[in-house]
Amino acid sequence: MDIAQLRNFVAVAEAGSYIRAADLLDVPQPTLSRQIRALEVELRASLFHRHGRGVLPTEAGKKFLEYARSVLHTVDQGIAAIRDTESMLTGRLGIGLTPSMGRLIVPTLMPRMVERFPRAQISVVEGLSGLLYERVLLGQLDFALVLNPLHSSSLRVVPLVADPLCLIGPEPVGPAESEVSLEDVTRLPLILPHGNQWVRPMLEAAATRLGLNLNIMLEIDSTPAVMELVAQGIGYSIMPNSLRKISRLPPMAWQKISGTNLDVVLSLISPVRVLPSALVTEAAQLVRDTLTEVLGAD
Repeated sequence: MDIAQLRNFVAVAEAGSYIRAADLLDVPQPTLSRQIRALEVELRASLFHRHGRGVLPTEAGKKFLEYARSVLHTVDQGIAAIRDTESMLTGRLGIGLTPSMGRLIVPTLMPRMVERFPRAQISVVEGLSGLLYERVLLGQLDFALVLNPLHSSSLRVVPLVADPLCLIGPEPVGPAESEVSLEDVTRLPLILPHGNQWVRPMLEAAATRLGLNLNIMLEIDSTPAVMELVAQGIGYSIMPNSLRKISRLPPMAWQKISGTNLDVVLSLISPVRVLPSALVTEAAQLVRDTLTEVLGAD
């Protein structure tokens, strides 16, 4: 197995066709087919299903595709890391942001990224914290901003900001406009992400300690969609306080949940096993600086 085989395999998977992949790679189709077949023999598994319009990865192919991409990403980063000083800030850069963090900092961050790293290939992936955590572990992203990451010997975890959770709704709940009790929150119809996302288990544990249960009406993993539904009066949700700084938010009431230590920690995570290149190091610092600036703005 060699790097060329992995690149060809990924190209076929992404193109969905040997013919299209051969055109993109400028490789004869029979040569491409032989290389994929050799890879299948070595792995002792079929990697593609053929159909009328091309090919689709098998279950084994889907699994191997994630690791192949990870290997290629690491190789590309290694190549970039040993270039001379003038070209140190080139190569591919993969950044993970939660949808809320994306809305908050991307308008400021991306122009700075393009100006600072004009020769880099920058990819920004949005996803909830659990998904981004897994992609950093697999080496598919250079770093990500996530909420309340689990500690792992395979990851560097740099805490950046402690952010209190707030109830958001069409109007304030209870006698105080700026805060609300967790007991009052549990009486409301809530729109929250699915249970495998890390903020929700923290909320459920806090409610359980008080002998209460959350009233979850809808489970939706899209932050913008949740905010729109809340603004329409469909239900309530719980979000980090920092998201109030997002521009053009629909009008909503924000109340800190009182009487509990419900703070989420926004952290920057990166893989331990990969030595960060100059590009990754400087990009991560730029993200941190931008985040500090945006959160500190009035």
